[in-house]
Amino acid sequence: MPIGELGHVGPRNGRETTMDTPLLWHIPLSHFSEKARWALDYKRIAHHRQVLGPDYLIRAWRATGHGTLPILFLDGRAIGDSTHIIAALEERYPESPLYPSDATARQRALALEDYFDEQLGPALRAAIVTPLFRHDPDVALRVLTTGMPDKAYQRLRPLRRIFPAYYRFRHKIRDAKLEADRATVNAALDRIEQERRGRAYLVGDAFTVADLTAAAMLGPVLQPPEIQYPLRVELPPYLQDYRAALLQHPATQWAAGDRVDATAFVCERSPSCGT
Repeated sequence: MPIGELGHVGPRNGRETTMDTPLLWHIPLSHFSEKARWALDYKRIAHHRQVLGPDYLIRAWRATGHGTLPILFLDGRAIGDSTHIIAALEERYPESPLYPSDATARQRALALEDYFDEQLGPALRAAIVTPLFRHDPDVALRVLTTGMPDKAYQRLRPLRRIFPAYYRFRHKIRDAKLEADRATVNAALDRIEQERRGRAYLVGDAFTVADLTAAAMLGPVLQPPEIQYPLRVELPPYLQDYRAALLQHPATQWAAGDRVDATAFVCERSPSCGT
């Protein structure tokens, strides 16, 4: 699904993009940005995208009062946090819903969304960057600037001795917690299988925000074929081994599409599928 910078998903219901078209500020290699991108694509919402570089903090603070991405500009509002973005999209664009209509199912889907956001996403980030910062800080910078202009890496490279400490502080990552973080990832994968119980979807018989969030949190490490911003650097053997181990888990196989209809999964991911 090739969407370039300031590109957009094809016109929704025949309408061309306008100055009022939603704009997404995002970072390419970010599971939370991927979650917002996927939600926009799943709903086939025509929108623009703008990649922000490592110096996004000030711009994000000015827009929302928080130094985080993604941020969606929608109907004159700047909406931060992928969960709030999806809630706003559900209200503004109810077509192709991500929230179940049944109140109980909806509550369960939202609880799973929160769990994956708070547990799986941060732990998997730490499980990847901790050994990279420890052994290959230059590779870490190349990974973190995936999909950004080359100047992003060039600007960070002179800071490679101090950037890891800043990044760990900002994301509450502790070098000594690597095994605990990986245990949290494994627990989340087990939770996916417990919730799925062999079914194609986590909640009910339809794709929901719970499925989207689980797969988005895993996207950067799984690197599915349809991912918009694939890694352009070869991972060190110790991370290749970790990735291979994750791929053996039934939950990651499900997220990668091995245990559901692959064509349907890609169609849910791509706005151009079937058109």
